[in-house]
Amino acid sequence: MILTRSLRTTALVMLSSLTLIDCGGDQKTADAPPTMPSAEPPTDQAPQVDAGTGAQTPPGIDIATPKPEASAPPAPKPEALNDAQIAAITELANSAEIAQAKVAQLKSKDAGVKSFAAMMIVHHGQAKQKQAKLKLKTEESGVSTAMNADAGATLDALNANLGKDFDKTYIDAQIAGHQKVLDAINDRLLPNVKDANLKAYLDEIKPKVEEHLRQAKQLQQSFDSKSTSTSGTEHKPAG
Repeated sequence: MILTRSLRTTALVMLSSLTLIDCGGDQKTADAPPTMPSAEPPTDQAPQVDAGTGAQTPPGIDIATPKPEASAPPAPKPEALNDAQIAAITELANSAEIAQAKVAQLKSKDAGVKSFAAMMIVHHGQAKQKQAKLKLKTEESGVSTAMNADAGATLDALNANLGKDFDKTYIDAQIAGHQKVLDAINDRLLPNVKDANLKAYLDEIKPKVEEHLRQAKQLQQSFDSKSTSTSGTEHKPAG
């Protein structure tokens, strides 16, 4: 009886041990932590390195290469003048010089200025007569319109000037006016002229315009010299 109980007790103990061992193994398998994701970034998302600064650029951000600034559009070409427009410009220049010279002869007190004005009347009068013989048609253009506005403003200024600086004002205007006419002849008239007689006329008056400009600059220098000399005398201390 006692032996039977001992065997029965031993069998229960062994059965319990086997049950515990089996449950423990299942528990260990269930409690195993899941696999953690890798902290390394994917190979296709590697940060970019700026070759200039060495700084890394975060993934997904694109550094655009600076684009060169667009060049300014080319300036429009000046209008091509026809022979009638060229004739209008030279006619206007001759008339403007004569009108301004007549004012200078009346108002100037300087012998050099009066002589220069007389030369303007003679030379530009002769040029007008030669052009009239060519019997050319005239037509307005942007150049002649601007030149006419400048000539009118100059004539108004000369008529309104009653001061002692009239001579300098007149000569300064002659320098500016003759320079514009000379530039027009070189840059706009001669390159566009078609009529052979008109071209010959331009070739003839060009040296006269250059000579007038040279003499006007000489008069301007003499005025500057006189002004400097007078200024030095006024400030010279009494001895």
